[in-house]
Amino acid sequence: MRESKNEKLEQYFDGFFDQKEALHHQWDQDAEREKRSRTMFAQETIKVDEVARELKEVQRAIGSGIELTTFTTDSVKLFNGFVSKNGVYKFNLKEIPRSLREAIGDYEEFRARFDLPVQKNEIYLNRTHPFVEGLATYVMDRALDPEDDQKFHRCGVIRSRKVEKRTTLLLVRFRFHIITKRREEEKPLLAEDCLLLAFTGSPSNAEWLDESKAEEFLLLQPDENISPDQARDFIQKVIDGFGGIQPHLVEVAHNRAEELLEKHRRVRIESNIKGVQYRVESHLPPDVLGIYVYLPMG
Repeated sequence: MRESKNEKLEQYFDGFFDQKEALHHQWDQDAEREKRSRTMFAQETIKVDEVARELKEVQRAIGSGIELTTFTTDSVKLFNGFVSKNGVYKFNLKEIPRSLREAIGDYEEFRARFDLPVQKNEIYLNRTHPFVEGLATYVMDRALDPEDDQKFHRCGVIRSRKVEKRTTLLLVRFRFHIITKRREEEKPLLAEDCLLLAFTGSPSNAEWLDESKAEEFLLLQPDENISPDQARDFIQKVIDGFGGIQPHLVEVAHNRAEELLEKHRRVRIESNIKGVQYRVESHLPPDVLGIYVYLPMG
């Protein structure tokens, strides 16, 4: 009887220790799996302030929600569409050109908001919505078409009370190849960047302004008329003097390429990604998409 009790007691402890060993084994497996996951994604090495800085730059580049609203509503109106607002935006697109309808999808009448939340039967219009993307592409194509009716001008001249000295604003597009090299394999990725650059004075003696100052000119409204002949003359002076400003555009392109390369390197370091090399090549010369001259009064 005593031996039977001892046997049962031994069996009990044997089972207990077996469960303990199984638990420790499972614990070690889970710990190793988590370690591999962290090594693969390396998210714990990315600092919050680094992400915030990159996010802030992206938000500045793509513009604010107010700019998106203004662009969308103004563009629709220019193509004979109707937009009204009574808490919610109401779009009527029955009179827009067929080519625009093909670009934006089968939209005729709808209610929309540019901020969340939206109600039932309302559309949330953000930058990636097919309607907004199609409208932006259509406007850009029309602006770049030399045979178009010039609803969207790539060049312009205005006089404003807020301008003290003749200032020229350039909309410049930069193109880069981001080349990623892993072992002996290289993969190129095309990147584009648009930037507003401004200078005062003549092209041959340009004094370049800070980028933040250049953006302020976009908000200016004309305070005095200027004849078409005068406007063409001022624009032609910029075109004829392009040789004087081209070196600065090339310098900006190289600087932007270095900034882009530094961002990739920083992300690689923060993410603990190893065995990858980057380099950035600029496509020169940069493309000037728009020329806008701002004149003082008189």
